[in-house]
Amino acid sequence: MQPIAPSLIHVRRSSLSLALALAMSSTAHAATSLGDVQAGATAADASSVGSFFLQGPDVTVDHVPAADLATVQQFNPAATQAQTRITAGQLRQINPTDSFTQALNNMPNVVVVNTGDSQNGDNVYVNGFDKSLVNWTLDGIPLNDNDNYTIYTNEFIPSSLIGSIRYLPGAGSAAIPGVAAFGGSVNAYSVNPSPTPSATLYAGAGSFGKYNGGVLLNSGLLGAKTGAPTAMWFYANDNHSDGYFDNTSSEQKQYLFKSVSEIGPGALTLFYTQNNQNFGYDGGCTAADLATYGDRCNSYRGAALVNGSYNANSPAFHYNLYQNWLTYVKYEATLGSTKVSDQVYYYRGNGFGGGAVAAASSKLLLPSGSVASVNSGGLFVTHSINSTRRLGNLLELATALRPDLGLEAGLWYNQNDTNHDSQYIQYSTGQYVGSSYVEPVSTKLVEPYAQLSFRATSALTLQGGLKYLKTTRNFSDLGALAQGKVGNFQSDFSTLMPSLGVNYRIIDGLNVYVNYTENSEPPAYNQFYSGSFNPNLSPQKAKLYDAGAIWKRGNWNGQIDVFKVDFQNYILSNNVVIAGVNTSQLQNSGTALNEGIAWQNNVQLTPSLSIYANLGLLNAHLDAKNSPFPYAPKHTLAVGGVWTRGPWRLALGVNDVGESYYVFSNYATAPIQAHTIGTADLRYQVDPHAFGLQELSVDLNVDNLFDKRYNVSYGGSASNPTIYRNMPRSFYLGLQGRF
Repeated sequence: MQPIAPSLIHVRRSSLSLALALAMSSTAHAATSLGDVQAGATAADASSVGSFFLQGPDVTVDHVPAADLATVQQFNPAATQAQTRITAGQLRQINPTDSFTQALNNMPNVVVVNTGDSQNGDNVYVNGFDKSLVNWTLDGIPLNDNDNYTIYTNEFIPSSLIGSIRYLPGAGSAAIPGVAAFGGSVNAYSVNPSPTPSATLYAGAGSFGKYNGGVLLNSGLLGAKTGAPTAMWFYANDNHSDGYFDNTSSEQKQYLFKSVSEIGPGALTLFYTQNNQNFGYDGGCTAADLATYGDRCNSYRGAALVNGSYNANSPAFHYNLYQNWLTYVKYEATLGSTKVSDQVYYYRGNGFGGGAVAAASSKLLLPSGSVASVNSGGLFVTHSINSTRRLGNLLELATALRPDLGLEAGLWYNQNDTNHDSQYIQYSTGQYVGSSYVEPVSTKLVEPYAQLSFRATSALTLQGGLKYLKTTRNFSDLGALAQGKVGNFQSDFSTLMPSLGVNYRIIDGLNVYVNYTENSEPPAYNQFYSGSFNPNLSPQKAKLYDAGAIWKRGNWNGQIDVFKVDFQNYILSNNVVIAGVNTSQLQNSGTALNEGIAWQNNVQLTPSLSIYANLGLLNAHLDAKNSPFPYAPKHTLAVGGVWTRGPWRLALGVNDVGESYYVFSNYATAPIQAHTIGTADLRYQVDPHAFGLQELSVDLNVDNLFDKRYNVSYGGSASNPTIYRNMPRSFYLGLQGRF
């Protein structure tokens, strides 16, 4: 078999080789050979090619490449679609208690929204599509919840442990496993262990009662002469916030572990993360409430007990308690000219949301197994339980069929089992009475894919791929079954999704590309139930087109992309008459058009100063309802820069977002005002030798620099809305010391 052509399929070194090679020459183990675990590519060239396989960062717990710290974004000249690498330099600017999704704010046509605090989770909109229509992965593992395809960003790993994010604002390629990619793919990669032993302490505090404290322990190289050299890190962290709104405090405890061992021709990676979080709900405020109570008002008030009875409207019941675990075992190896990887993962999520709103009149499934009508005047919802188990496997390979023809292929399997249980209790006693619904759901996904890359000439690369998705979902309504009604349901879907891409190098430093990709998403389980049951829902589908250019001319590096998403089978709520009764039903009745331009630029003005400017122009319209997409402004503009001088590093950014709309369930709209938000991050690297440390730094983060206020979201109805306001200017001061 011919060796893999370096310009055709680039796959990076195994995790440990890559991680340890960065620092080997300066450690006591410098003379120890770790073996040559690589396949036709070095760490340097793997970051600038079009292959999707095994593209992790060159970042360890104690080393970030200087180029990453000097910029916030990098571009891939060999890509056959729009593609940006968000660097660790951008991720390090985020307040350590915030979600990693804040790093996406600079991207064109991206809006990141939270209704109180990023620590409690963000909503992300890409080209008008919300986060359930974006494919999210961590170290290659698809993360979208298979029930509703969303992602809970507050469950993600801390931004300080992410080496980089590969961001694609479109479906991109058949060689990216996952379910939903209408708005694109966000692929994050955790940092690798280092061969140098260290212990890093984190501490910080800021506005609205925020603080965090944590430790990162790195083992250094172990067993250098055993044939299985290993390095590992362990992380523990506690984040706290009083919340911007009253009664919305949050406590988050995180524990993570990663080890990498070189075994035989490859590397074995073990990964574990646990996230325990208790966080409140902000009720929002009406316009009258805002005028009376100011920006810190909350619509829920009162003690938990009133005259000896539970108060359903007390903020004591309006919180969410959730725990989740994600672990994987991965072995990747080089066998001749073939790179192969197998990754088994398991996710467990368990918790509840406390709605505590007085129940409407309904029948309840009682603990006895029978169904009965209960006086709703003495009840309220205390737990809306969501218990999930997810087991999956991701098998991938890359090989050269001949010097000018390469193959990437893979098989993703995922089984997701979730139980939904909405529990009611008595006002007076707190006793569990029954559940308005108990619905177990099981979803199986099988997705094989293959992609060929053909180097037609030294300047022209063609890529073509095909992905097949088979989905089987079984779900039950135990309340209906207890009444002798139909309560077991099954839905099966299968879809073929092709992709085609071309990259042509016009001259050195200027490449152009054209891409076509089809994407699909099966209906979520709860879409069958919303309103009147509809067993005939079909997958949502879209055809995605984009074309653009990537350039590097002197100190100017950039990318421009023109895109169009032709969306079909959009699932929308329609008013229908069933058996003479007016009701609502979700149906495949929608078409939509999302089109625009994304223009990104980096300029290295001096060795110590780089600036960026990213412009997005967007037209996102839901044709079937003659409605705009929510959070889809006509333009976004992000400008800023990174300045380094000696021990100082200053990053400034300004994001200008045009007017957009919140869209209610009846497609009425409410304004999200145009706004300009500034951020600043100032870091000082203290001379560590004075304290006997490896590193000591102080970091000041300022969000909403100009103290801009606007309506960020709404609740209630269009006729009587509650209003959520964005956070005012806030500060965070952090300290990091590595021993």
